[in-house]
Amino acid sequence: MPLTREQQGALLEDIALAIGDGLAAAQICDELSQHADQQRLSRENHAIQAMQAALYQGQPMATAMRPWFDHDLCMLVSVGERSGLLTELLSAQRRFELQRREALNAFWRPLIYPLIMLLVSMFACFAVGQWVLPKLASGLDELHWPMLAQQLMVTSSPWMLSSIAGMLVGLLLLFWGPYPLIDFRRPVWLWCAQQGAFVIRRYFDGVLLLQTLTVLLGAGIRLDRALQAMQEFGQGSLSYCLPQLRQLLAQGERRLAVILDCGLLSPRMLFRLQNGSRNATEHGTLQRVAGYAAKDAIAALARLRVLMQVSCYLLILWLLLMTVGGMGSMLMAVTQQHVR
Repeated sequence: MPLTREQQGALLEDIALAIGDGLAAAQICDELSQHADQQRLSRENHAIQAMQAALYQGQPMATAMRPWFDHDLCMLVSVGERSGLLTELLSAQRRFELQRREALNAFWRPLIYPLIMLLVSMFACFAVGQWVLPKLASGLDELHWPMLAQQLMVTSSPWMLSSIAGMLVGLLLLFWGPYPLIDFRRPVWLWCAQQGAFVIRRYFDGVLLLQTLTVLLGAGIRLDRALQAMQEFGQGSLSYCLPQLRQLLAQGERRLAVILDCGLLSPRMLFRLQNGSRNATEHGTLQRVAGYAAKDAIAALARLRVLMQVSCYLLILWLLLMTVGGMGSMLMAVTQQHVR
């Protein structure tokens, strides 16, 4: 079972420091295994020992890490070992992950309250409509039920409430498209993305692509070799577009806006790539555009958060009106029947 992302990052930082001190890979694993055993960190120790066994079999460090580390981190280790800049590569990757984590926290925290209130409203609607209302109207023929009470019975049914929850989940999936649930290697998902769906996923993948290429080019790796390294380690959510980018390079294409036009960058980002200085390096151009792409992704996430908040509050208002209105109309109908 792979380590958590936090455990991977911490362990990689220790490995990078040891490599910087001039230690061999097997020696690093031996020291880390001893330290993990002393602190009784069983998962880390198990992963380190498995890596050490793979190294003794002649496998490279990045290959030995694959069962325990995410593919993008294995790719950075592979390139970092060759270039001698593993610490710098991991530092840039850590900055990107911190930026993404802050954006996700800013997205979910304001949604906690409306989502809880929506669940409470749905439960109240279900309890009143399915439990209280039938008992209250036990002596009243269903044909004489008020319109609001009949609508409450329909609204409070399990299939209707499930549809409301499904609508919110569908809205989230339509705009987000999380990997690996939505995999663009499947034609149906790729077609949906080409029609404008999964904008959050595409923008963040675009940032990941630009940030990773910026880091690799900054380490002195050529663009074609950088894409080859990324494809070699099957960087999950980007794996579908890397062969296309490499094919364009092999055909002699050198314009970044054309090479990176794979559906991950917004038209504004491609426009900025086209307008890069003729004297700027590929690294400088990508570094400039990556910052704007990150802001685009965060802005798209903020728009989705507002849409989710508005949808939740409108649903809460509708459920409360149906519950109170249906219950009130039924009470009036029962009261009038008793008076007669």
